[in-house]
Amino acid sequence: MAESYFSDFGLLWYLEELRREEFWKFKEHLRQEPLKFDLKPIPWAELKRASKGELASLLEKHYPGTQAWELTLGLFLQLNRKDLWTKAKEEMRSKLNPYRNHMRDKFQLVWEKESRLPVPESFYRETVSSEWVSVQALYAEGEPHTTVLHGPEGRGKTSFLRRVMLEWALGNFLRDRFTYVFFLDVLELNGLQETSLEELLSADWPAAAGALGDVLSEPGRVLFLLDGFDELKFDLELKADLCGDWRQRRPPAVVLSSLLQKAMLPECSLLLALGTVGVRRYYPLLHSPRHMLLPGFSEQHRKQYICHFFPERDDALRVASFLRDIPSLFAMCESPLVCWLVCTCLAWQLERGESLHVGTSNTTSLQLFFLISALQVGSRAGPPLPAPARKRLQSLCRLAAEATWTQTPVFRREDLQRHGMAEPDIRAWVDTHCLRPSGDAYIFSHVSLREFCAALFYLLQQPDDPPQPGVGGVSQVIPASLSFDHSHLARLGVFLFGVCSRRVSQVLETYFGVLPTSELKAQILGCVRSMSQGKPESAVCFQKLFHGLFEIHEREFATQVMDLFEEVMTYMDSVEQLVLTTYSLKNCRNVQQLHVCVENIFDAAPAEGSEELSCWKEFCSVLGTRTSLQVLDLDNCKLNEACLSVLWNALAQPTCTPHSLACNFLSHFGNGVTFWDAVLGRPHLRYLNLYHTTIAPFGVTYMCEMLKQRECHVDVLILTKCDIKSDKCQHLSEVLTCNNRLKCLSLGENPLNNEGVMELCEGLKHPQCVLRTLVLNFCCITAVSCEYIAQALLCNKTLSLLDLGSNMLEDKGVAILCEALKHPDCTLQELWLAGCYLTPACCEDIAAALLCNTNLNTLKLGKNSIQDNGVQRLCQALRHQSCQLQHLSLELCQLTGACMEDLAPVLTSCKTLQSLNLDGIALDCDGAELLCEALAHPDCGLKMLGLDKCAYGQELELRLSAVEEKQPQLTIQHEPWLMIENRVKGLML
Repeated sequence: MAESYFSDFGLLWYLEELRREEFWKFKEHLRQEPLKFDLKPIPWAELKRASKGELASLLEKHYPGTQAWELTLGLFLQLNRKDLWTKAKEEMRSKLNPYRNHMRDKFQLVWEKESRLPVPESFYRETVSSEWVSVQALYAEGEPHTTVLHGPEGRGKTSFLRRVMLEWALGNFLRDRFTYVFFLDVLELNGLQETSLEELLSADWPAAAGALGDVLSEPGRVLFLLDGFDELKFDLELKADLCGDWRQRRPPAVVLSSLLQKAMLPECSLLLALGTVGVRRYYPLLHSPRHMLLPGFSEQHRKQYICHFFPERDDALRVASFLRDIPSLFAMCESPLVCWLVCTCLAWQLERGESLHVGTSNTTSLQLFFLISALQVGSRAGPPLPAPARKRLQSLCRLAAEATWTQTPVFRREDLQRHGMAEPDIRAWVDTHCLRPSGDAYIFSHVSLREFCAALFYLLQQPDDPPQPGVGGVSQVIPASLSFDHSHLARLGVFLFGVCSRRVSQVLETYFGVLPTSELKAQILGCVRSMSQGKPESAVCFQKLFHGLFEIHEREFATQVMDLFEEVMTYMDSVEQLVLTTYSLKNCRNVQQLHVCVENIFDAAPAEGSEELSCWKEFCSVLGTRTSLQVLDLDNCKLNEACLSVLWNALAQPTCTPHSLACNFLSHFGNGVTFWDAVLGRPHLRYLNLYHTTIAPFGVTYMCEMLKQRECHVDVLILTKCDIKSDKCQHLSEVLTCNNRLKCLSLGENPLNNEGVMELCEGLKHPQCVLRTLVLNFCCITAVSCEYIAQALLCNKTLSLLDLGSNMLEDKGVAILCEALKHPDCTLQELWLAGCYLTPACCEDIAAALLCNTNLNTLKLGKNSIQDNGVQRLCQALRHQSCQLQHLSLELCQLTGACMEDLAPVLTSCKTLQSLNLDGIALDCDGAELLCEALAHPDCGLKMLGLDKCAYGQELELRLSAVEEKQPQLTIQHEPWLMIENRVKGLML
């Protein structure tokens, strides 16, 4: 049959544009129109009942080549649809561009051979219909977009991208928006030393398609589909060595980074498929990305899938009933991959006439269940399986281990034979969908199956087996898989935990006679112990560890592992992570510090009885029973009212007794009454941090009443950025007079204004006040407040640290404070005045205060316009014997190298100065010379210098490093006090 100008799908697009009455008239005209061309009409019975899709197929079948289109165009004119006639004529003139035609054929074959959907395409379309509409709407806007298609492995991300490519090639997807769509499997970049985008695209560019440069000259009409990121061997870096020329040959990491970061073809659009790990690794590289989650199968979709998979109604009902009776397994079938895997195994059981059965419902057990089932295909052999079956499995696992370690997922036939696979073995693995042909090579059908087989390799290997080149041992897998750094061994590590379980051991012993796995467990435990006792860079990523413990699912082993840790940090962004964390914490007896972050789980209010809320209740119940817990940090948790109620009730349990509680960046707090009742009345609580958690006005009042109670023993209270207004300062002032335990109070970044500070100062002046630290940075106060503060400083005998930074105090305000500092009754030790709009003029008052006050040991003047002449006046005081200052901060004070003429002598003469922050100073050669000489002088007692060594060129960096080596007590560090300052203000890094 001659090739037509358009596929039936292209013709369908035009028919879809017809309204109902136009479509009916089209059919009526089609009864007579063929006769004009001496063509046989389509039988009216078929024509009458045909849908638009069916009619497109009938036209293509009965009128091959251009005949169908010639008929259709004539009928468009008879229907007064010249718009469709014009559009189709245009397309006919250009025919199908050769590239679109080539991609249509290629991806039609890929879809049929590799996707292997055991269900009708209509079902697939239904399961992704909302996501399909979202993508179409997004890219139809006309602006270039970068969209991330996100979801765990097995959700169908690759299938979605392939379908997008196929539908564009067929003319059904944004045909007017994108002239060209390119599909890049970035996995193919792994073996390349250098390449260019031109080379990558040319692999699929037909010679007849013209110049590629003409296509890319209009990047706004181009869409790139990118897949395979989880298999990349190299890392991509933000803004590192980017390239804007798509023709230039560069390392593949540079080419890919440049495309993702829009340094190359910035006007093109991108659609990427990223798994959970990929989102964390590559999302920061993307320019204004949109995010779209593939949700997996709904409960209704799972039921429909089973009906499609099993053509016999009785079989479908039997399988559906069986899966519904195992809720955990039915829930896992939300993943299309798991659903296919389970149904495939159950179909094999039905073929053998067996009763339906499946292993424990976790990923490891399902993969083992699939492999055992695959080995039984074609025979009725029950356990134990014959020796050839074990040999066949071992060869597959050796292949998987090599593929995982070398990141070489594609193998040729000789590679399979090298691992001991005979031709019947290869055919058997292909027939059971474990291996899949890829051109003249083979790949594992699913990455998770490959990773599982690689883990099984360690269990099946025998002492007399020959060594496997390039494959590392357990002592290499575990540290790599549990570290915070990305590792291609991460999933292998999880499965390595899983294959150690007793249930896996029992199955393998039943079928193959493999011995129990206690030795492998001991190796894993030893590796985790080493990591728990190692340096910070070898710290354990608890999300990965929790996943591994859940896979092995043995309480005794989980307890052994978790007992190694007294501090645990966990990030939960899915119900799965919530379940994994809860399981591991249940088996954690020694945890003293727990840091928790919860995001994306409770974006919508969970209904009572929902899976999300049930899992949250389970997690909180664990918190309520951890008697060892001393520090609980809830950092950046996105929780709603229902979740907070559950959490506060857990914290109120008698068995929950942390002495430190932080609720930073809490998304929802309500009026807080339940919270205050739950925690402030508990005598064990000493530290409470609510940084950036908005407290309702009534909540502030109620909190203050609770703080005044005798039962409350809180001595550090962080209320930074809690939206506390000046009208609540009277209540806080009363707390200072009634509570003789409160030592530290941070009220920074609240709009207290001068009125609020006046109220607080009344409390500070009270003899009952025992406050030692008061933070009032960014509180919208001016020099007016300095009058009240100065009076308080003369009355209060306990306050040692006062932070007034980032307020418009100006020189006149500091002059008032200095008068108080000069008074012998002032006992203040630290004064922070960063960013208070100060000029060199204030340094005269500060210098006078330094000469009179022997208590003041820390002065922070950073981010003010102190300038060189201000430093000159300060240095006169620093050289005086009566000055006892130990720490001076002058970062970002508009200093130049000229000020070193005054500062350098101070470094060798002042015996009290221990640390000096000069970050941001504009050092010239002369200034640098004076600084290095002073630092290297034997009389220099400085222990800490704040300076970014890398900011002044390699020569000075080397000189400063040499000084550090000569002066072992000296450390030169950028932003030396940042962590201490943030800790005082309550910001946890």
